[in-house]
Amino acid sequence: MNTSIQPQSVQPPPRWILGVAMAYWGVMTGRPLLGVMLGLFVEAPHWLRLRWDFDSQACTRAWYFTCIAGGLAAALIWLEGNRNNALSLLLTWLPPLLMPLYFVQSFGLQKAMPLNAFSFLARQRRKQNQRLGLPEAVYFINFGNILFVAILISATMGGRASSLPWVFLAGMMILTGWMIAAKIKSSLIPVSLALAIAAAIALAGQIALKQAHEWASSYGITEANKFDPNNADTLIGRPGKVIQSPEIIWRLIPEIGAPMPRLLRLASYIHYKNGTWDTARVSALDFSDLATLELTRGDAYFILNDEAGTQAIRPELPRFRILGAAASETPLPLPGNATSLRDIVLDGIEKNTFGSVRIFPKDSVFEGTVLWNGGTNPEYPPFADQDFFIPPREQPIIASTARDIGLLDEPNFDKKLNLLRHWFFLNFSYTRDLKIHSTSAVVSQPTGITKFLTTQREGHCEYFATATALLLREAGIAARYTTGYVVHEMDLKRNERIIRGTHGHSWCRVWNSGTQKWVDFDTTPPQWMPDAIPALTMMQRLDDSLKRIREDFFLWRNRPTNRLWVTSIMSLITLAVIGFISLRLWKSKRHLEGLKAFPIANGPVIRTPLHDIEPHARKHLGYRPMGQTFSAWLAMLRPYLADEKLLYDAILIHQRLRFDPAAESSEDRERLAELTRKLEKSLRN
Repeated sequence: MNTSIQPQSVQPPPRWILGVAMAYWGVMTGRPLLGVMLGLFVEAPHWLRLRWDFDSQACTRAWYFTCIAGGLAAALIWLEGNRNNALSLLLTWLPPLLMPLYFVQSFGLQKAMPLNAFSFLARQRRKQNQRLGLPEAVYFINFGNILFVAILISATMGGRASSLPWVFLAGMMILTGWMIAAKIKSSLIPVSLALAIAAAIALAGQIALKQAHEWASSYGITEANKFDPNNADTLIGRPGKVIQSPEIIWRLIPEIGAPMPRLLRLASYIHYKNGTWDTARVSALDFSDLATLELTRGDAYFILNDEAGTQAIRPELPRFRILGAAASETPLPLPGNATSLRDIVLDGIEKNTFGSVRIFPKDSVFEGTVLWNGGTNPEYPPFADQDFFIPPREQPIIASTARDIGLLDEPNFDKKLNLLRHWFFLNFSYTRDLKIHSTSAVVSQPTGITKFLTTQREGHCEYFATATALLLREAGIAARYTTGYVVHEMDLKRNERIIRGTHGHSWCRVWNSGTQKWVDFDTTPPQWMPDAIPALTMMQRLDDSLKRIREDFFLWRNRPTNRLWVTSIMSLITLAVIGFISLRLWKSKRHLEGLKAFPIANGPVIRTPLHDIEPHARKHLGYRPMGQTFSAWLAMLRPYLADEKLLYDAILIHQRLRFDPAAESSEDRERLAELTRKLEKSLRN
């Protein structure tokens, strides 16, 4: 069968560039030691003479091994709970995963790999053409070039690329310029121009990504859903459809017979203006570490109220286990009267003035036990200048509505709450299709809350919670706007309560001056509850199952009783694979050495001056494959030479001196020696 090679595709990258690029990858991904070790490995073929006679089938096996290793790496990353950044994390491991392919090429006798080794359909077509005797052009590539691009992509995904932007940019420019200069082999002007263009593209890309990030944040695509303990931007006055994610966020497992809370609070806010709640001046108090109480060694409780003492860990308190994916500064949903937490592994846990708790977990999946209903509150008592504040634009409608309802005439705390709750239930309706439109730019126009209390009288939980807090403040009761989740969905088979994005809710925290405690107060009509549970389609059930499998496996694997033998099994499997591959390579090496022990042809071998070029050619082409003639092997040097005619003339004289004894002359040998010197100089350049 006729085959052809695309010469430009087999030109290898310049020496040392892959080793330097590997070290650069190690710095950018936070794995400097591994980067140096891989850098030494990719440069090892230049000073090691060890080789194997790998064929196209070996390339295919190396490709299969790389695919399997990549699949296992992706599965492990996914099982570790890194779902959102799984792809970028997998890409950071791309260079190590490609090492089998680079090994087959760099330690083989051929310095190129057939493209059809990577495609099952292409290999089948080649086999069919071989059976039919049809010609086929086989294109070859030097895998070092692919590895170089993979290293740069992987370095871009590393965390240090954003934390060390100038180091990242300088490394990219140096490596890119190095490769371009080696490929074009001309003046430095095009290289400098290319580097300038690359730097401009990099800077423009960085600015564009920043602007896209800000644009996405303003439209709620990314950061709008990120927890902010100091600010809650509502949809009040903004028409549109309220859409929430049906993805499972947390799972709650109660103790047998223990009750479960109805509401889990993330954050509370005290100051309202133009559709936004915040913590105002009180936010300066910020977060502080939770106090711990350890009754026995290794049995620590994190206390949510310092004054509670041992009352926060009483054995009769109801409790439940909470688990879910978590990252640094993840807010923990807790009952408003939670007392303490235990059975947690964290780098840190903090609480702010308003009772918001955020965690810094060691792992990507968090698990802990929550104790609650102990008669205490995590947050501070009311602030006189903030917890009764009503914005001037809402003051008239709040005052008139409070009088119409009769809140100002009712002295009893509980009766005031019941009166307000029934008024909302009877006169308002819940909807996720928001139609109220208002703008803060035009002061003369009615606000969103004004329209909600007078004309529209329909909205979602943010409207009800905001209007309730302002009306209670008018009636002399300190109230705060609170966000979190409602505990509504149950999984009876697993004895779990499910918290999804659709369970996100807003309500009020109200100060009972008689008991000196904050209590939850929700005036949203209960008709919203059925909409909180999404339709469990096949895809949603699959997504729920995969999330449970990932989190449960992670927790099971990291338990001390399971960690040792899981690590042992993984180590044994890894050693077995390495041993098997090493044995196969050792057998292949010995077989190749055995073949070299026998002469390929009988009779004397006539040497010419052109044979002296073999060490220089080997640096570009690798070792000459068995069965390939010396002249055919040297012909592959054409892409590396500025003048191909030198090589053509040298091979022609070489062939005449070897196979035409009558043509032996001193002039031919001197001419061939001169051509050989010119070729050596050209290859060195």
